[in-house]
Amino acid sequence: MWLFISKSPVMMLPLHLSRQTVCSRLLGASKLLQETQPHSHSLSCHRNSGVRWVYSAAYAVTPKNVLLCTVGQYRLGVLLLPARTSASGPQLPPLPSTEELVRKHGCLRRAFKSRIKNKYILDPALAAVVVDHLGDLSENKQWIFELNPGPGVVTRELLAAGASRILILENDKLFLPYSMALAKHVRDRVHVKYADFFRIDPMGDGVIKQPAISSVELFNKIQPAHWKEEVVVRVVGMLSQEKEKTHLRHLCYRILERSSLFEYGRMELNLFITEKVYNMITAPPGVDLVIYESTSILCQACFDIQLLLKEPNSRFLPVQVKGQTTYKHKANADRFVNDHMCLVRLTPKAALFDQGLTPQNGSQFIFLVRQLMAKPRAKLTDRMEIWVPGSLNILSDLGLRPDMRAGDLSPAQFMKLFLLLLKNGSFHNTWWEDEAYEQIHSINNRAA
Repeated sequence: MWLFISKSPVMMLPLHLSRQTVCSRLLGASKLLQETQPHSHSLSCHRNSGVRWVYSAAYAVTPKNVLLCTVGQYRLGVLLLPARTSASGPQLPPLPSTEELVRKHGCLRRAFKSRIKNKYILDPALAAVVVDHLGDLSENKQWIFELNPGPGVVTRELLAAGASRILILENDKLFLPYSMALAKHVRDRVHVKYADFFRIDPMGDGVIKQPAISSVELFNKIQPAHWKEEVVVRVVGMLSQEKEKTHLRHLCYRILERSSLFEYGRMELNLFITEKVYNMITAPPGVDLVIYESTSILCQACFDIQLLLKEPNSRFLPVQVKGQTTYKHKANADRFVNDHMCLVRLTPKAALFDQGLTPQNGSQFIFLVRQLMAKPRAKLTDRMEIWVPGSLNILSDLGLRPDMRAGDLSPAQFMKLFLLLLKNGSFHNTWWEDEAYEQIHSINNRAA
């Protein structure tokens, strides 16, 4: 890409930035020029279909693939490649039109009524925006696990962006032929498995049946890394909406026990989740105790959470029918706004195990959070006295008020409370330890 800012576009500077970054800086520069030119005209813009990814109507695309905007006597622009897919290597098999895909696959045209499962991205422009938010992939040697890509629109954008190690985990046999055809054209850059990411290492005895899969089979080409090193795998995909909260809790349990996927190191999860669940996992303590729950605490304790993108539900297929979600109380309906899908980056915290938390006592921390948040409006002192008599001194050592509710504690305070209980020996030789292990393993079994 090239950026120029001059009265006539003859001076150009090379840029090694993503298109999104260039466009945002271009807009900033245009605003700066407007402020310094008192008599400057407003941004003039003309749209052209020369390049299919245009991020803002404030810019114009010329037939020569130059993104232009005019501010007074100044011109600002970005010289773009004719198409990002031009450098993607071998010619890929043609992608069926959206209409053909919807007509062929009933799962893409079903209206949701009760149980919501997978959603798919069929819009190449949206797929390009998603891949742009993942950062520069051209020099990245990390493996990318793509979950349930469907016809493979996002896969093509990953390839065009330079991704060289993609492992597709598809749990729907309907879409496996698309991924297999794509892998045949690009060879070692794409590998395909009929597998469900959220059924890796299912609990119980017996032979693992597809789409369940063993993490040993999944990571046989990936070198394990120390927990504090860079992430070993980047996951991209859509969280199944049938069990969103269950899957997120399950990931937290696996992180805290450093088991299954997380035996090999940290993984960066770039997942689309519903707006309702995003608001839940980022909810602050003590404000709304219907939204702030045990899953909120576990996710905030385990992950650095970053919102990358928010898109309307209408940009994904199948489109959710509004008004299908029911609530026990009508007053709760306004709390759970759910009109968007959110692309969220969940990165396990590198310092998670620095203060005394270990894979051996992680299940006890989960148990403590779940027990206290079973009644989030109850006084913390009353709840603690039931399980740990004499805990009032422990709470005062942490600087917690006697009248605080369990739901007023932040994830950091839950962690400090747990570590202090651990230090005082409150967990040893009590029913807490056995109960914690039994409960968490039972939950893991149901989630798998």
